Amino acid sequence: MIPSPMPETKHHALIERLLPVMESSDFNQVFKRATEGLSNNERFLLKMEMKRLATPCQRLVDLRGKVDGECKEFHYQGKTHFLDDIAIKVFKQQLKLYNQQYTLGIFEKLQHTENNFKVMQKKNISPQEAAARRPKKVIARAVRLGHYIGRSEERMHLTAPLRIADVNGKLFDARTSNMSVSGIRIKVDEKRTFEVGEHYFIYFTGLEKEFVNRVLSAGTEYRVVGIDRKKQQQWVRLVVVDPGEEFNQFFKNFLRSYRGRYRVDVDNITAAVITKGYEQYLMPRLSSVPLYFSGTNSPSLRYALATQNNGDIFSYWRDESNQSHLSQLFHSPRMLRYMQREQGESLIYCFTHTANNKLFFYSASSEELAEHPELRELYLAYGCRKPSWKVFKFQFFPATAGDAEVSSPLPKKDSPIERERVAKALNGLSMVGLLSDVTNQQVEQTYQHSYPLQGNPNKLSLFNQSKQKQGQFEQVNYKYLQLRKENRYQHRSLVEVENAAPNDAGVETGWTADFSVSGMKIELETPLSYEIGDTLYLALPQLQKLVKNFSLSHLPYQVTNCNNSKTVYNLKVVESKGNAHEGSRFFQQLISNNLDKLPALPEGKAIAGLSDALRQILCAPLFCRAMFIHKVPGSLEVKCVTYGAFAQDSDKWLNIDSSKHSADLSQFLSSENLASFLATQLRSHKPSDNPENIEVITVTAKDSDKLLAVRCSGNFESIQQLRNFVQLSAGRGQVNAFNLQLSRVGRPDTEYIQRELDYISHYAIHRAKQLEDELWSVAGVIEVTDVTEELMQRFNLSAA
Repeated sequence: MIPSPMPETKHHALIERLLPVMESSDFNQVFKRATEGLSNNERFLLKMEMKRLATPCQRLVDLRGKVDGECKEFHYQGKTHFLDDIAIKVFKQQLKLYNQQYTLGIFEKLQHTENNFKVMQKKNISPQEAAARRPKKVIARAVRLGHYIGRSEERMHLTAPLRIADVNGKLFDARTSNMSVSGIRIKVDEKRTFEVGEHYFIYFTGLEKEFVNRVLSAGTEYRVVGIDRKKQQQWVRLVVVDPGEEFNQFFKNFLRSYRGRYRVDVDNITAAVITKGYEQYLMPRLSSVPLYFSGTNSPSLRYALATQNNGDIFSYWRDESNQSHLSQLFHSPRMLRYMQREQGESLIYCFTHTANNKLFFYSASSEELAEHPELRELYLAYGCRKPSWKVFKFQFFPATAGDAEVSSPLPKKDSPIERERVAKALNGLSMVGLLSDVTNQQVEQTYQHSYPLQGNPNKLSLFNQSKQKQGQFEQVNYKYLQLRKENRYQHRSLVEVENAAPNDAGVETGWTADFSVSGMKIELETPLSYEIGDTLYLALPQLQKLVKNFSLSHLPYQVTNCNNSKTVYNLKVVESKGNAHEGSRFFQQLISNNLDKLPALPEGKAIAGLSDALRQILCAPLFCRAMFIHKVPGSLEVKCVTYGAFAQDSDKWLNIDSSKHSADLSQFLSSENLASFLATQLRSHKPSDNPENIEVITVTAKDSDKLLAVRCSGNFESIQQLRNFVQLSAGRGQVNAFNLQLSRVGRPDTEYIQRELDYISHYAIHRAKQLEDELWSVAGVIEVTDVTEELMQRFNLSAA
């Protein structure tokens, strides 16, 4: 006789905590400590209830018609239950409490799931309300960028009987699924096992009935290159081994003559459209800078890929004479250290110092600061008090020119001369990297609080990278749809913001980063209080010395965008009725007279196909992750995740299943109502706006990838509260921080994938339409960068 259940009390959580240790030898001691403060009678009842719940159960659970969900068979320890997805999840969670045994406690728990009709009736909740309260299942498409199904020829869908012999001569039956001259995909019995690399002889018994050719009956040797399984079915992919000329000629003629009879397999072209389409959305929106190095022992910077969003990083490394010092960031001693690891990542702390009207760049990697512990605290304390303080994350991976090659059955669109030029431009390539700005804007409350300034800053001359050799590199513009009305040009010149502070007749000085006829971007030493939409007045003293027929003071400009620290402003001219803007007139004449001298933004030689090749080299490892927000009827939802071969800590909560090409974002996006927050932020953005930065802290279990908590840094009431959360969570699980950079996207570059779309349309027009609809529905992209190390350094918690 099964004891009656004890009424659910305040001790419910205590019971669940004690159940897993019931069978341990020290249970009585643990129980005594955990129940201090309870009476002997309460302790007795508690033990009886735990024994009752842990009693093995033989009863089957059938929830069909009892819950708001579709039930299916669930097998465990020889028993078949009928459970819905919620009940299956509860079942698996409860098994951990009862040491993987099916007990009475699990049986009772399954009768009281949140979507049980009786439970909802008792709580006076309708099924619709209950469904709305449950976390929404978010399963997104997972796309591996830089990865293409390598085929150099067409495949035809063809179903025909085969006879196959293994190495021992044993025969079995199979059927073709699709085939090309050099390969074949066959459907076989799911119970038969295959291994990649095994050899088989294939006899085309089905085709023998239509054609008389000894190739079909003689048997041809094939090698296994892949196995695909789905549900209760199995397919094996094979390539032909040393085919003769007679074999090649027969199948070339056969496939060509039956092209209209059998459907061409366009799966690989479809996958290529998806991959290239999402690459084309992500690459122009990258806020990080892709970098390419040549050389083996101490690689030097050769190319830097400029996008619509990473111009601020390029501007940061330009001095007062508009010369770039980016190559010095990767000086020879630093690169030698990186090459010892082949692949990895590093934080680099940077600031600039002005002396005698010249800019000097200082940088120190986390490894270099560890080698000089006596200077670490001083460097961080002095640097974080400079307005130019930046923290960069550099990730690197081996690369070669061959990584830019993509196999496709479609004819190459570029000429042999163009391919030769690109190959020559990439000759000697040895490393690809990604430089990301991971600077946190709360410098005063984090770095300056954690690192008090003590010591003599002159000791930091060791980190003055201006002493290093300055190499030459090429800044390559990533080719994409031009969404700007006019070109921008890079030039450094002194700028003064008049009446920068209220009731103050003084000025604040800064530098122009770039300009056009209708606007400019300026960088300031001191943060200002202007907001988007405000009007400010500029003076250009250095440019004024060059001209007399223009008055370059008190020029009205409107703020169109600014960074979080209010030191970088995007401006546009404020027109007045009847009078042309004096600054606009000046820049129009300056640009027209100096087109050959002014570098366009971004600059770089246009070698046809080079930016595409550089994109392919970067996308294969893909150091960051990206989420894509799509427009769906009535809302915006994350529908796609992209990843690469380079593993990231964000993979723990992305839950990417590469075999199913899907990612389960349910738990991550349901935390702190993140899905709704991202959609709301995106609605207020325009494609021309700077990315929105959102920092997310995740806590995962130490012994598994289970997500325990997700918190947005901006939701904490204070920086100290955030610090306490990080410190406490580090003892509970694995703490990671991620910077989500949200950007609105414009229309897709269908010209880039038009050849593939035309090819698919010829054989399956409905699939081409589906692909176009998917790509046109993309509204935003979120670049995901791991900033965990920077978070720990920010609060000086590295030792912990």
